[in-house]
Amino acid sequence: MSQSLQGDFDFWWQAPGEWVEPPNQRKGGLSGVRFVSPDPQGPSFYVKIQHGHLFNSLRYPLGRPTTVREWQGLKRCQKLGVNAPAPVFFKARKDRQGWQAVMVTEALLGYESLQAMLLANRDALEQRAAIFQALAENLIRLHQSGYKHGHLYPKEVLVSLDDDGRAHTALVDLEKCQRRPSSRLAAMRDLTRLFGDARPMGMRDDECHLMMDIYQRTGMALDRARLMLPRVR
Repeated sequence: MSQSLQGDFDFWWQAPGEWVEPPNQRKGGLSGVRFVSPDPQGPSFYVKIQHGHLFNSLRYPLGRPTTVREWQGLKRCQKLGVNAPAPVFFKARKDRQGWQAVMVTEALLGYESLQAMLLANRDALEQRAAIFQALAENLIRLHQSGYKHGHLYPKEVLVSLDDDGRAHTALVDLEKCQRRPSSRLAAMRDLTRLFGDARPMGMRDDECHLMMDIYQRTGMALDRARLMLPRVR
């Protein structure tokens, strides 16, 4: 794929591919994700397209596409060394019909969501331990910078295992990645949500404590009792 195509809004907007998230109508507009392989011999991509689908803030009182925030979160992770899909292209533009935005990330092949892994319940305990250790190490890089993921449900965590048992994790859906007053508050916010959803899916208490032990070794003391409370829905 040529460098010129990598920077072309219309190319990515129209690129044919399989819908992995069919366009859905929320936040005053449409948003969907396609899996695109422009070159069979090259990398594959996820292309998120939005028409409308805005957020409002003090900086943008009239609204901007939510991918603006998600792109900023991806770039922040890239800078901090947090594993997440590699950002490839982003552009937002406005015409008489409103805002349009396209965001392209390199596809992470061979991964599944933490939710799928837990519900399948097929991995040996030592493999699961490797995954949760890798996840804690990845999250710590984000939390030590004072940022929270903000939407850390098991489906927003991707995991994979190499043949030799080495685990990898990646964070997706970074639209709500925001700074918190301290690293500890960022970690507590995210882990409260993650444990609260993952434990009913099969995450073991000792796996929660494994992650908290890794935080403890970095000097970040968490409120273990609070994190182990059942989530109130």
